[in-house]
Amino acid sequence: MGSEISECGIELIKRFEGYHEQLPDGRARAYPDPLSGWALPTLGYGSTRYPDGSRVKRGDIITRDEAEECLRNEIEKAIAPVLEKIPTWDRMNENQRGALLSFAYNLGAHFYNAQNRGSITLVCDTPEFWGEKKWIENQFSKYCNPGTPVEAGLRRRRKAEAELFCRPVL
Repeated sequence: MGSEISECGIELIKRFEGYHEQLPDGRARAYPDPLSGWALPTLGYGSTRYPDGSRVKRGDIITRDEAEECLRNEIEKAIAPVLEKIPTWDRMNENQRGALLSFAYNLGAHFYNAQNRGSITLVCDTPEFWGEKKWIENQFSKYCNPGTPVEAGLRRRRKAEAELFCRPVL
């Protein structure tokens, strides 16, 4: 994917992940994952690993540029190569790829054909329905962790991903 990474997808990820926990000097400190707590220390734009593969640890601090580097590295090395194997990936436009990039960054790149991921796999497999906004929204909305503290945020994220997926590229 390299330079072809969907910038609209990166912007959506940044919007929903946020840049946390920002210190007065603009750097960010590691924070506990909203669902897993300190079992999954997170940094910057939701990164759990550095470009060298080492894990984020409690107390780590990075700059905004380093956070961006972590995000892009994760996408280029761990997410894009997996998404590119989706059979219809080459048929998708930049917005559709961006929506799935955000989805994969949040829920894992190996969602296609995975157990309990049938609805999002169906979205990928049925180009004839890609213009059906209500149907697309319904499929994305199934991945919101109902009953958890992150449900409301995930509902907003899935709605934004579905809207991006359905937005034509001009």
